[in-house]
Amino acid sequence: MKRKIVGIFVCTLLIGTTGIAIADWEDGEGHIMHHPQLPDPYGLDVDFHDWWLGDDWYSGDINHDVTDIHFWYSWKGDVVKDIPWIYVSIWSNNIGPPSTPLEKLWEREFFEDEFIIAGPWDGDQGWYHPPDPHIPEDHDHYYQINIIDIPDPFEQHAGEYYWLVIQMPYYSIPGVGWKTSLDHYADNAVYGSPTAGWEPLWDPRNPGEAIDFAFVITGEDEGPDLRVVPPSLSWVGVVPEETLTGLCYVENIGDLGSDLDWMVSEWPSWGMWTFAPSSGNDLKPEDGQVPVQITLTAPNEHNQQYSGYIKIINLEDSSDFEIISISLTTPRGKLLPNTLFLKFLWNHPHLFPILRHILGF
Repeated sequence: MKRKIVGIFVCTLLIGTTGIAIADWEDGEGHIMHHPQLPDPYGLDVDFHDWWLGDDWYSGDINHDVTDIHFWYSWKGDVVKDIPWIYVSIWSNNIGPPSTPLEKLWEREFFEDEFIIAGPWDGDQGWYHPPDPHIPEDHDHYYQINIIDIPDPFEQHAGEYYWLVIQMPYYSIPGVGWKTSLDHYADNAVYGSPTAGWEPLWDPRNPGEAIDFAFVITGEDEGPDLRVVPPSLSWVGVVPEETLTGLCYVENIGDLGSDLDWMVSEWPSWGMWTFAPSSGNDLKPEDGQVPVQITLTAPNEHNQQYSGYIKIINLEDSSDFEIISISLTTPRGKLLPNTLFLKFLWNHPHLFPILRHILGF
């Protein structure tokens, strides 16, 4: 309870002296989503009441741990109550249309000593309990909830769309609602539940205009993160002892500015292998892909199938590695006749067509 009380006390003191509350997250600070969706002081608050509410975000080009979640909310009629818990989950994206939460990837229930409340700020705001008509000019104050330093956080991956889904305690009078944002992104926010399904939210004041919620996702840098493409290489019809070449590409998809030290650590025991380069240092995400030429001298065996893998590791974190699957096939060899056999064929020419068919000449 201490963190929550301190947060409210400090903010209340600042309101009394300056009229401005200092929040845990302020406009201009960092984030790990497409852009912060800031609260609309003259927007709506959508009632949690019967619903789970959700909105989507894009992770960008870098992997991060989601260590902090911030969102804005209000009370119906400005009747303030305690918030004993908040249920937060993160979902994958069903592209739709319309896009909606698809699969729950992470969930956590946070109790009142695990989040900080900042505010209030002022604005003439309406209230909306979908699908009922909205109530204009319902309340004047809105607040920010800050869930910070989340243990065992969700790891978001580069290039992915996710859904933040929140459920708040049931209140009939008053109600608590998620504040809308003017910062639109991708598809509509949604209301519903995993069992009832999800419905897109439209602004009841402006038909056809999507509703987006006010929230910010922040997190910590993960450091370097190894990626290697392609995932497999294959050669077919290889002549024994033939020299083969292939290419793979090593990339750091971690945080900007992070350095990746990598090395080819394992390769098949059959054949002779070389890699150019076989290791690298200080590879940054902005450096792009580093080509590695793979040279292989095939084994001296006909009619064989070989398989294996090449393992490339992050030298800073041995649990971060990539595998390239390898396969190679040599064709069936052809038997060459010796001198005695040639003499035999010379003396028995009528057998030659039959033997030629059998031997594959």
